Amino acid sequence: MREAKNKLQHYPESKALRLSLIKALCQSGQEVEALEEWSRVVENHEELLKDRTALETLAWGVLNKGEASSQLAIRINSLIGASMTRDARAIPLIINALKGSNSMLRSVAVGLAAAYGDIPLQEEIARLLKEEKVWYVRLELIKAAGALRMTSIKERLIEIIGDATTLAEEKVAAIVSLVNMYEAIGDRELSNLIRSERAGLRELACELVVHLDLTDKVDLLFPLLHDSNPNVRMGVLNALALLNVSEIDGHRLIRDERILKLQGDHIPEVAITACWLSLLGGDKRGADKLQKWILKGEEEYARVAAGALAISGKRGAPLMKKILKKSKDPYVRTTIALGLIGQRIGVDTACFAINEHLLSKEMWMWDTTHNPLFRSLSPSKVGHTDRVPNYPLVVDQLTRLELLQVLCIMGDPKAEEAVKAFLETKTWGTVGAAAATLLQEGDDGALDVVRRLLSDPNEKVRIQAALILALHGGDKAAVEVLKTAYPNASREIKIHILEALAKVGDPKTIEFLLERLNEPFQVLRVVAATAIIQCLYH
Repeated sequence: MREAKNKLQHYPESKALRLSLIKALCQSGQEVEALEEWSRVVENHEELLKDRTALETLAWGVLNKGEASSQLAIRINSLIGASMTRDARAIPLIINALKGSNSMLRSVAVGLAAAYGDIPLQEEIARLLKEEKVWYVRLELIKAAGALRMTSIKERLIEIIGDATTLAEEKVAAIVSLVNMYEAIGDRELSNLIRSERAGLRELACELVVHLDLTDKVDLLFPLLHDSNPNVRMGVLNALALLNVSEIDGHRLIRDERILKLQGDHIPEVAITACWLSLLGGDKRGADKLQKWILKGEEEYARVAAGALAISGKRGAPLMKKILKKSKDPYVRTTIALGLIGQRIGVDTACFAINEHLLSKEMWMWDTTHNPLFRSLSPSKVGHTDRVPNYPLVVDQLTRLELLQVLCIMGDPKAEEAVKAFLETKTWGTVGAAAATLLQEGDDGALDVVRRLLSDPNEKVRIQAALILALHGGDKAAVEVLKTAYPNASREIKIHILEALAKVGDPKTIEFLLERLNEPFQVLRVVAATAIIQCLYH
């Protein structure tokens, strides 16, 4: 750096020397000085605004400085930005975060490590899985191991599943991860799992039979219908339904005494699952008992039963229409309405039921805790977490947005009004980035509704609509709205705008993003640097 400065005294017009100085300043963590030098050099060399190497050097300087920050938000943004380059220079940063003392940073780093999948990162994941004490980091580690199919830690996952002290969320994640590692299973190994003294491993056997489509082995699961553990009994019933098993021991499934007996199981979710299985097989008794659960059962289990009925297809359609008329529970009605829409039956009535419930001020969530196959709308039981600000609110708004998406896709005449009301909410907050993920590719009806709101007279509506369109999949129609809104936006919204521009990845926004590197707040500079890199690599 000193050498570059000395040379510049003799050759002040040298572009190469000034770029060398900028690179040295970036590498030494002097991002502000590097940015000042950049401003001077581009005055005479505007072509540098399109020089990928120079722009990347400048952005990396900001990210490297952010990685050393004492502020967690800045470190997380720097880490994410570095990882988005898909550059080998990001790997040491991820490893450092995995070894760090901050659990939230470790949690983010685990997800990024899973996306890269390099051997050094897998080794760190394997090490942490043995040593990690924080439950939500362990959960991410288990998911990462499954995503990367790290067969070397199968035994560790089996220990987690079999441990009676393992949290339910971790056990489910471990089962899913372990199942993803199997491409085949021998008869002996499967039999050992089925006969295991550990309920978690017997449950794993049910999941493996479904995952590997082992219809010829399903009879091995029949003894587990009498299992002492309700999750295992439910696992067998789920397997029979998912594999479309119609016969047991040579006679019709719906006539089997074990299935009939389980319809009256003392564990409600097991009984509901057995009724659902019977309904799928065409047994009227299953339908009648599900109706009783929904109309006369406890609220909690009425909603579970509604979740079961909603995925029963054509077999359950007549009962769904009946329940939508008779039930007074708005959560049951909304869940059933989604089931009917899925079958394209009574769509107008179903959309009306959803619109009616959207007026409720109560906070919502999707509940799959009783049976992972049954998803029902429920009053929120979500607790606060340090990892996501206003987490219960985020979950509520994501749930509502999914319902709005359905209305848009169905072309409901009240959809645009409902979306506008949603975007006008004063509590949009951190939900922006996640909300866009629910507007899936191809849902042109939902996108058209949001696009029309780009010209709404309400600035808040325009900004939120632009954020969703940009974050959804890079809709360039949103760019000008976001750039215009940026100067007067709050710091939080500025972060969302920069994230959205990064998602669009339009090289034309790089000049705007370069100006943002002069922001007084480091977190904005870091997000802007991340956006520049994404535009370069788009």
